[in-house]
Amino acid sequence: MPGKRCKGRKHTPITSKKQQGLMGAELSRRKRGLTPRMKGITREELREHLKESKGKKLPKSARRSRRR
Repeated sequence: MPGKRCKGRKHTPITSKKQQGLMGAELSRRKRGLTPRMKGITREELREHLKESKGKKLPKSARRSRRR
């Protein structure tokens, strides 16, 4: 189900500390006025994702599903 600010895209939550760090770095990059690396996500969406994952116990990296 799309979130309020995801503009029709499927909402994908942050699932690991690594993703949280990447999103946080991207938000601070934009706050400083530097060129964004993630062009498909707005500043508001970044804030929403980080706010959502705050306080949750996240693994260091996301699990990979094993396909056979």
